[in-house]
Amino acid sequence: MAIQNATAVTLSVAGEVMAHATSASLSISRDLRDSTTKSSDGWQQNLAGLMSWEMSGDAFVDIAATDASMADCFTLLTTGSAITAVFTVGTAGDTYTGQAFVTSISADAGVEENATFSLSLTGTSDLEQLEA
Repeated sequence: MAIQNATAVTLSVAGEVMAHATSASLSISRDLRDSTTKSSDGWQQNLAGLMSWEMSGDAFVDIAATDASMADCFTLLTTGSAITAVFTVGTAGDTYTGQAFVTSISADAGVEENATFSLSLTGTSDLEQLEA
C-alpha cells in the first residue's frame, strides 16, 4: 500500500502554490432531488442532482511571500473574477483542477503565535481530474 504523505499535497491559486501552506482540502459533493411518491412505501427516493466542489487551505502569513499569499488571495476575492484552482495529491498523484471564486479569507494572530490565514474557494464549473 502506498499511502500519500500529506506534506506533498498542495493547493494552487491562480497559478501559484499557496505560500507556507499547513493544510489543503478538497470537497466534492452531489445534491439529490427528492423523487418520493405516495407509492414509495414510506421510503425516500432520490435522483441525482447538481454536483459542486470546494477547496480550502491554511497557511502562515508571510508579507514577503512570492507564491500565493494572503494579500494575493485578498486581491482575488475583491476583484470577483474566477481563477484556476488546482489540488495536487503529491508529486506523482492525481490533480484536480477547475475554475473557482475565492469566497472567504480569514486571519488569526494570537499572542506569541504564528499568524495564519484560511482561504476558501467555491467551484463555478466542472472539476477535472487528471490522473498521474
